[in-house]
Order: sequence, then C-alpha cells, then structure tokens
Amino acid sequence: PRERSSPAAHYHISKYPKASYDMTAWLGELEGDPAIKDFIPRLKNHILARLRGPEYSGDEDKFSDKDRSQIILANNQLFEHTILRINYTTYNLR
Repeated sequence: PRERSSPAAHYHISKYPKASYDMTAWLGELEGDPAIKDFIPRLKNHILARLRGPEYSGDEDKFSDKDRSQIILANNQLFEHTILRINYTTYNLR
C-alpha cells in the first residue's frame, strides 16, 4: 500500500529508503562529472540553510568551513527513496 500524505504538507518523502549508497564510492564513480564539483560543501550549505531557515533570496547561502564542520553526515551514506510528492497550488488565470 502507498503511504498517505497530507495535502497540507509541502512535501512527502517515503518513510523507507529503496537503497543506500556510500557517499565516497558514489562520488568516486562520478569523478569528472561537473555536477558533483564541491558536492559535500554544497550539500552541507543546503542542510545549514534548511536548518537555520533564512529567507530564500535566490542566491546560494554562503557558510564558513566552521559552519559546515557542524554538519556530520552519519555513516557517510546517501539514501534513495521511491516516492517524493510535492504539493503546490497553481492558478489558471485565463
């Protein structure tokens, strides 16, 4: 059975991951891919921005190495989930 999510929630991610990946091995497989340049610092910046909750300005948030050192990536793992639902409202103004 599919997991239910509230329409009032901005998003829903499935409770149980489909798979997990060792981040070091995963990044090694993608070596040379420009999309993973500075992946770990960018990931930590993203996490810090979500945790600290500053208003989104359209620019990437800048955090120091000291700030990023506060984020510990448990077991060096990334998780793949099968379900991501994003709830948003659109208006047809025709």
